[in-house]
This record gives sequence, structure tokens and C-alpha cells, in this order.
Amino acid sequence: MTQWKWARVGARNETTGFIGRASELEAVRRAATEARVVTLTGLGGVGKTRVAIRAAHQMAVDFPDGVSIAELSGLRDAEFLPNTVASAVGLPEVASTEPMDQLIDHFSDKQALLVLDTCEHLVEAMAVFVDILLSHSSGLVFLLTSRQPVALPGEFVLPIPPMPSPDTDADEHDNDALALFVARAKAALPSFALTAENRSEVIALCRRLDGIPLAIELAAVRLRTMPLEQILGRLDDRFRLLAGVRTAQARHHTLRTTIEWSHSLCSAAERELWARLSVFAGGFTLAAAEEVGSGGELEGRDVLDLLGALVDKSVVQRVEGVVEYRYRLLDTVREYGAERLEQDGHTEEYARRHQEFFLRMAERAGEEWLGDQQLEWGGRLTADFDNFRVAMDFAIARPADEAALRIVNGLWGLWLGRSRLTEARRWIDKALAAEAEPTVEQGVALYYGAYYGLLQADRAAQEMVRRCRAVAESLDDDFLHARALYVETYEMLMWSRDVERVMASYEESRRLLRASGGLFPLVAGYINTAVFHAAHGSPAKALREAEECLRELAHLPRERWVRNYMTITRVLALWADGRLTESRELGREVLPSALDQGETMSLAATVEFLSWVACAEQEYEHAATLLGGSTTLWRQVGTTLWGVRALSALHTETENTLMLSLGAERFTHVYAYGAKLEVPALIDIACGRGHRSTSAPPPDVDNGSALGPLTPREREVADLIAEGLTNRQIAERLVISKRTADTHVEHILTKLGVTSRVQVAGMVDSRKAAEGGTVLGS
Repeated sequence: MTQWKWARVGARNETTGFIGRASELEAVRRAATEARVVTLTGLGGVGKTRVAIRAAHQMAVDFPDGVSIAELSGLRDAEFLPNTVASAVGLPEVASTEPMDQLIDHFSDKQALLVLDTCEHLVEAMAVFVDILLSHSSGLVFLLTSRQPVALPGEFVLPIPPMPSPDTDADEHDNDALALFVARAKAALPSFALTAENRSEVIALCRRLDGIPLAIELAAVRLRTMPLEQILGRLDDRFRLLAGVRTAQARHHTLRTTIEWSHSLCSAAERELWARLSVFAGGFTLAAAEEVGSGGELEGRDVLDLLGALVDKSVVQRVEGVVEYRYRLLDTVREYGAERLEQDGHTEEYARRHQEFFLRMAERAGEEWLGDQQLEWGGRLTADFDNFRVAMDFAIARPADEAALRIVNGLWGLWLGRSRLTEARRWIDKALAAEAEPTVEQGVALYYGAYYGLLQADRAAQEMVRRCRAVAESLDDDFLHARALYVETYEMLMWSRDVERVMASYEESRRLLRASGGLFPLVAGYINTAVFHAAHGSPAKALREAEECLRELAHLPRERWVRNYMTITRVLALWADGRLTESRELGREVLPSALDQGETMSLAATVEFLSWVACAEQEYEHAATLLGGSTTLWRQVGTTLWGVRALSALHTETENTLMLSLGAERFTHVYAYGAKLEVPALIDIACGRGHRSTSAPPPDVDNGSALGPLTPREREVADLIAEGLTNRQIAERLVISKRTADTHVEHILTKLGVTSRVQVAGMVDSRKAAEGGTVLGS
């Protein structure tokens, strides 16, 4: 089934009905069959986005591996282009792997459509980005919208023209421009109808506006306040300077003149708010508009009415949000407002007010995220992610008040709850570089940077741990001492086998955290120790740690993130204690909550532990299916089982048991089947809800196609893996760099849905046996 993945509050849904454009939609469809990069170009307001989104909906059936849409208008820093697209595609940023590498792996064998909306301000970075993904995939097609081509080899540039001007005898059924005007006029004035009496004026107006959809919409909404004849007359006055042949440049002036006309018809207060709202990226709430946009001639209490007036005039769009209504300016309208703000000399002032608002929001979120409003905060922070990026950029460029550090620290719930650890660490590095002097805020940022890196099992985090301790010692601050000890202890847990030393350090860490105030690291520490005890054969101690953690959270009954993870550790502990039925029931109980939370790491762990339960119950095929599925999820995370050595050993033990019980050939087939399941189907199977047709792989193994997903070069590498060659030896044999060999091997593991070179060798041997060839070792 085709999967739709929308950017964060992301790609624009159609807030009004789609009208016409049949020929343009057909042209997009044809172009997508002829080229892998199709760029819709045209002036602002011509409808590129609307055409792209509608075309993507219509073409979804042609792309079995999904259609993803990422809106980029709110992205100001090209550095985060891969992060933004990875998020839109649905890849969590929990991995130490770069987002670009995640995208390469994800799309390497996919037949998918990726829509990138509003690319003109990122055109140079976009060219590199698209070229890299094209070179690493064979079935990925790009649909871009931009005011200019990206200038890639093979790019199919499809200009989106204005709607055709109506003939003198046209009606709303045979001309898109007329149909659009009538639809928007009826929305503004329900009694409006196209009649013999007003037809000539409507036709003249659509012609005057050159069929530009945004210009038509801005004019149609004016029917609320003035008759059609007056609208046409006023526009005629403004367009007298636009004499001569209608060209693309003249159409640009047409749109700008229409926007200027709409601007002139606003009150002074409405014009002022329009300019101030241009500092937002991606959208904003009423509360944000009131705090950022008020002041001076505008009082906060006036903003609501002024914002409503701008919505009525189609200057501002109102859209459904996750928690509340949100508002946005179309790009062309926002740019005009930004010009006016710059001309008035107020850009810096309102950009700072924007930063201050989102700083306050981040700090409040940091205080309240671990609480009963956790889900609501997750939605709010995600919706404003572009605004937080803009605010951090502004603060980093103007250091002094530690605003960037305070924002990135306050967003810890967003980074964790939405699996954005890679980007979090990058912002922490940027903020630390801007604020070099040791401060408490800097120490907190180092603590978070160390913690996020340890979650990703990235040894580079060890330097952050040391820097956090150094700042704590320098300031002699108890709050930082407690957090420094916490990440030092977590580091020990990750790579030490000294159980007594680790647990003694946790006891001291808990004492300091209780004294200095630190609920999150305190309860997160219980998750760590519960997993540690279960992995080292002490399930009773693990269950006691889980109970103690839940007591710490007793006053927060609706908190979800920690509770889900603690439930998952109990699944592990019950398995380790031999209480398999209880473990399975608890795992199946937590999976829907983990899926709803949308955090891949919790899903991966739960499915993995349920695989271990099934293996212990001698349900070997079910266990192999789940193990394959969990491996795919762990690949998205970037580390298996949080990098904990004892858990990795248990994973290997389960894998070996299944290999021996099913035989290498059958195990590989079932494991690969699970690895390729879509997440909803995998969760259904893990919960015991899978239908017979989906809950187990077909009984017959097709050895001949076992290596089907591999390219000829990858098959060559797979043969050398089967010979027992290392990556360096493969590189020498094929006269390629070791890094290229590493990439080939990683792609082979991903495509075959396996984790070890032994499994690859088994598949190669099975293929050779099926083809009548010689199997190594026979």
C-alpha cells in the first residue's frame, strides 16, 4: 500500500478546493515517466505548489514505496536540508549516521516519489542534494517546485503558466481562471453568481490579472467590501503603467501590483501587522502573533481583530494545527511584508522579538515536557520547529545572552520525543562555539550533548562527557556536578562490565540529582539500570528498579515517554526471569502506545524482545520474522540495543538459536521477510493480529532470487564476502577504495535484510546450489 509521509506540520494541505489545471497535471504525469527530476517553475503565486501536491496524489499509485512531501519554505539554513527531508520521509534522527546517509540507504532500492516544495532559496544546495540521491538510487523520482530550475543534468523543467485568459464568451465551466474567480467570490460573498450582467467585468478582471491564481484570489476576496465594478476600476488605475506585451516579467509586475493594491486597501494597523508577521517561518499561532506582532502602535489586544481582518483579505491563511489553529503567509506575501519591514528599519527589532518569544516557549517546554502535557508539548514544538531554527540562528549570530544555548537546552523533550538527536547535537555544537566562556547553561548543553551521543552509542560523546565534568569543576556547581556524574555513569554502563562499580556510581548520581533537582536524569537512570540488570541476569533487580522509577512518576500519571521505556524494560526483565507469557502480554500492550508516540527506538526494542520471547517458546519462524523486523527498525536508529554489550550478546545468541533450529536457508528467508515488512504490518504480527497471508512468509524458498535486490557490482561483492574476504581485501581485489567497499557491504546488508556477513555468505551459497554451482566448503 502506498504510504504518504508529510513534513512536520509540513507540506501544505489544500485549504481550498482545487480547480482546473488538467493539462498541467497530465504534463507532470508524463514528465515523471520520462525523467527522474521534474521541476515545476513559475513566478510566485502561479500555483506551483498546488499543482505539485495534486499531481503527487494522482501519481501515488505509480510509486509503491511511497510518496513523501517536504515543504522547504521555512528552512533558512541549507545545512539542515537532509534533516528536514529525512523527517518528512519518516526517518528518525536518532542515528549517529548522517541524515544524508540515512536517505541514501532508505531510497537505494525504493520506487518512490519525493516532492520538495519551494526550492529557489536553496538552489545550490538542492542541486548537490538531489544529485547525490539520484546517483545512489534507481527508482527514486523527484518533483520540485522552484522559481528557477535547479540546473541538474536530465532535469525536466516544466513551466507552470498562469491560467488561460477567458474569451469574451467563456463561462466558468470551460475556463480555469473564471472558475477560480467564481469559486473564491462565492466563498467571500455566498450570494455571488456569474451572470450575463457581470460576465464582461469578471472576464476583464481575469484578463487584467493575467490568470495568476494568487492575484485572482486577492481580488475576489474584495467582493466583501466593494462591488465588482469598483474592484476592476481600482486595478485598472494601478495597471496603467504595465503597457505593452504581456511577458513573464510583466506578469511578475502584475502579481506585485495586485499585492501592493491589496496592501493599500488594508488599514495602517493591518499593514503594520502584515510586515511584523513576516519574521515567522513556516507558520505561527495566535499567541505568537500577539506577542511578537504587538507593541508600539499595536497593542496585544488588537492583534486578534487585525489578524482576523488579514485572514478575511486572504493575506494570511488559517490552517488546522495539531493543538490549535495556526496561521501562515504565502511565500510571496511574506516576502512583500519582509520588504516593508526592512524599509521601515524594524527587521532587527521584530526578529529579536521572535527569538525572545520562542526562547520563552522553549524554556517553558523544558520545564513542563516531563509531565501530563507531554503529548501536547510534542505537537506544539514540532509545529514550530522552523521557527525554533530561525530563532537559534539569530541567537548564534548575536551571542551574549546565551539565548541559543537556552533554546537548544529547553527543547530537550522535542529532541528526545521526536527522535531528532543528530540535529540536536549539531545545534549544541553551534551554540557552544558561539558562547565560549564556561557557564551553567554551557554545562547543561554539554550534559545533553553527551547524553544524546551516548543514546546513539557514539564514542565521540566521551569528549562531551569530559567537557561537562570540566565545566562543573570550573564553576563548582552542584547542579552540574549531578549531571556530569550521570553521563559519566551512563558511559560506564555502555562499555563497562564492572556491575558493582556501575551501580555504586548510579547510587551516588541519584543522591546528587535528588539534592539538586533533576527528575528526568533521575528516572532515565532507572531505565538504564533496569536494562543493565536484566541484561546481566538479574531480572528481579531489574523489576525493582522499574517499580522505583514508577513511584518517582506517581504524581505524573499521564507522562508517556519514560513510562513506555520502563514498560519495555519490564518486558525484557520478565523474559529474563522466564515469565514468558507475562512478557509477551506486556510487550503487546505497550506496542500501540509506542507506535502512537512515533519513536522508532522504542518500537525496535519491543519487537526485538518479543522475538526473544517467541524464540524461548520455540516459535522459531515467528521469532525470526520479528527479529528481522526489529533489525530494520534498529538500522533506522543507527545502533542496535543502545550499544549495550550484554544485550548485543543476547541478540547474537537468539540469532544463533534460530539459525540452528530453522537451518541457515530457512532462517535467512524468514528473517528477510520480516525485515521488509511495513511497520503497521510488523506491529500487527508482533501483537498476534496478523492474518495467515501476512503473519508468516511463504513456505517455499526461491533460492534463485535470493540476491534479487542486488546490483551486479553488489553481487560481485557478496561473492567475495562468501569467500571470507574482509572489506579491505575486497577493496584490493576490485581496485576500489575501502570506503567504497564499506558502502557496498552496508547496502548489501540493508537490501537483504540481514545483519551479518555469515548470513550473506549463506544466501550466496544457497543461490549457487540452486544454480548447480559449487558451494564453498563442499
